[in-house]
Parts: sequence; structure tokens; C-alpha cells
Amino acid sequence: MQLYTFKNYKAMEQNNIEELSLTTPKEISNLLIEITGVDIFEKTRVRNVIELRAFFCYLLKEKFYLGPSAISEFIKNETKFKTYDHATAIHSLKMFKVYKENKKEYFDNLERYFKITPNVNYKKKTNVANLLNQYMIIRNKYYYANGKIKKYEKKLEELKELKKQVVSGFTENEMLYRKLDEEQMKTYNERVSVILKSFNWQKPKDKYEIINCGV
Repeated sequence: MQLYTFKNYKAMEQNNIEELSLTTPKEISNLLIEITGVDIFEKTRVRNVIELRAFFCYLLKEKFYLGPSAISEFIKNETKFKTYDHATAIHSLKMFKVYKENKKEYFDNLERYFKITPNVNYKKKTNVANLLNQYMIIRNKYYYANGKIKKYEKKLEELKELKKQVVSGFTENEMLYRKLDEEQMKTYNERVSVILKSFNWQKPKDKYEIINCGV
């Protein structure tokens, strides 16, 4: 069979390709590879491979309602192209608009070979997949936050125990002092300062004056 490439597509209006009812993404990729001779799953930066891979992503999005995450998962599962992630799929879908502007007639004619009738409601399936993905993200955040909470709770218990040990060494007056407001503390400190100084006055002196008395 003559391959349907950009170089020869204008001479292929009478090309007899059997119209098949395609129901799965795998059938689409098989037909695309068959009629173009291009392995869209090859890990390469060759332009025609990139353009046809983007066209494949476009079909999955428009006909199967698959989002970027689902598209990247399909490509990674079907091939060894493990670096084809969510962001790469978004880029391919974005760039296909550019590719089609430059080769509009080619891609319009190529698309007519793909009569697609999905065997399942991929739109609902994608929604479920998105909800499941969101659930997994929220669940992971919950476990992470819960771990942090338990860690801080443990720290709080340690601080409470430390406080008990410290407070147990305080007198009743010292504990009451810690309940005073700023102004009360100031008054308290002024009065206690006088009392503390009085203790210094009452201390015995280290040096004594010797007085000689005549007999």
C-alpha cells in the first residue's frame, strides 16, 4: 500500500483504504502507523513523527474526550516512551494547531480515514479518572498534614511536661508573679528591689576596724 505522507497525499485521492469503525485508542494508533508508515511512538525529535504524534493526541482528545493525563498514560503504557508526561501531552495538543495551519489540507484529508465510534463513554471514564486523581492528591495531602499534626502534638506534650518540671520548682509567689500584667510587674519589681538591697545591708562585713584601747 502506498503510504499516506505529506509529500504524496495530493496524489492519493483515489487511494482505497478500507473504512473501519475504530472503537479504541489502540486501533487509531495502529491505523495511523499503517497508512503513514511513521511510528508515532518512536522517541525522536524528527518533525513528521512529532506532527503525527500530535495529530494522534488531537484525535484522542476530540473523539475520546481524553485529557492530557490520560493521553500521556496511554502513550507510556503502549510504548517505552516513559518520558511522555502530562506536560508533554499539553504541548503536543497546543502545537498541533500550528502544524495544522501549515498543513491544513493534509491533516483534513488524513482525518477522514478515521471513522471513530468509541466502544465506551470515554468522556465519563475520563471524568471518573480525574476525580480519582483529585481524590489521591487530597488523600496524600491529608496524610502529610496529619503526620505534621501528630509531630506537633508530640512536641506540645514534651513542652507541657517540661513546663511542669520547671513550674514545680517555683514558689507560690513566683507563680503568682507570672500572672501579673506589665504595670503590676513594674510595681512589684520596684518594691522587691528595696527588700533585696536591705538584705545586702544586713550581711556581715568582711573587714572589721581594730580599735586600740589604752589600759
